[in-house]
Amino acid sequence: MPAANSPKAHWDIFCRVVDNFGDIGVSWRLACQLADEHAIAIRLWVDDIALASRFSGAGHESVTLMPWTEASSFSHAAEVVLETFSCGLPPAYQQLMSVNTVWLNIDYLSAEDWVSGFHGRPSPQANGLNRYFFYPGFDAQTGGLLREQFLPQLAEQAGRSATAAWQHLGLTAMPEAINVSLFCYAHAPVSALLASLAASPQPVRLIVPETLAPLVAQALSQQSLVQQALASQALTAGQVIQHQHCNITVIPFLSQIDYDLLLALCGLNFVRGEDSWVRAIWASKPMVWLPYQQAEDTHLQKLAAFLQHYLATASDELQDLPRALMQAWATGEWTTAHWNSFIEHRQALLQHAQHYANQLSQQPDLATKVVIFIEKLRANRV
Repeated sequence: MPAANSPKAHWDIFCRVVDNFGDIGVSWRLACQLADEHAIAIRLWVDDIALASRFSGAGHESVTLMPWTEASSFSHAAEVVLETFSCGLPPAYQQLMSVNTVWLNIDYLSAEDWVSGFHGRPSPQANGLNRYFFYPGFDAQTGGLLREQFLPQLAEQAGRSATAAWQHLGLTAMPEAINVSLFCYAHAPVSALLASLAASPQPVRLIVPETLAPLVAQALSQQSLVQQALASQALTAGQVIQHQHCNITVIPFLSQIDYDLLLALCGLNFVRGEDSWVRAIWASKPMVWLPYQQAEDTHLQKLAAFLQHYLATASDELQDLPRALMQAWATGEWTTAHWNSFIEHRQALLQHAQHYANQLSQQPDLATKVVIFIEKLRANRV
């Protein structure tokens, strides 16, 4: 691939921040990968520039964050425009687009069967342009998953020198404990999870981002009168609470790469939505995914579709446990028995997670598929 510091193309990406992290998380990762691995300069237009800046950290020399407001003006349209999650393009920007502009809508990730049938389809617009739907997915007939070339190095770092990796994250290694990361929506049965970890037959360290600290504090207050006194105080980054057999550690907001490292270090990862879901897959560790809650339990259909894919090559004896864990977490029916079942079968679950990630990694990644898709569109126009 060409060097990232000598870009040969200029693309625009548009992103609206809907659920605080997922949309911008995916958009920033995609922008950086296109710059790093495909030598493309990116303008990333975001309607929440403050949150985007938290993700960007020190920034990227080939990715420019642009504030997207009602008052935004545009000097020109890029040769390729990526609209993320059907956020819509500004009318003023569309007026600058020509018939040669390639317009892709990078939509939400799902394992449902219909995705492959809609992936890559054009949608003619009133202005004469075609808007193509690009669906991420889990098989070769979809747009694939975000997967950067540096991910194997992170996994190697976590395995080779776990103590140093924990120190890099500002934490001490706890080899005697099962390290568990928690990232979830507010409807997750956090109180039940804390109860199960408190009664764990093995020590547990639950690593909680500061953004979820209020949710954990509320759940703690439901555990006992003793914990109510602790939970009445605001939980902040760096704070540690010992809740029977569970060490609860609150951490600050992590960069995306540091979050990837955390997932690789933990023995179990609770994740949600889209961005952390995919990162947990590449961490090759057991995970419990929580889809975004939707009316009429549509999110449970999405969960069932993913489990069918995730467990397609699992042994018969391993089929039931991941399904039971994720369904219990998504429906609010988590119990101590679920945690104890995880402990009993954690080695088998780890081996399956590693096999699944290795199997998926044989497919081209999403950024590469976007580039190939656009090249084919251009070739067909000539």
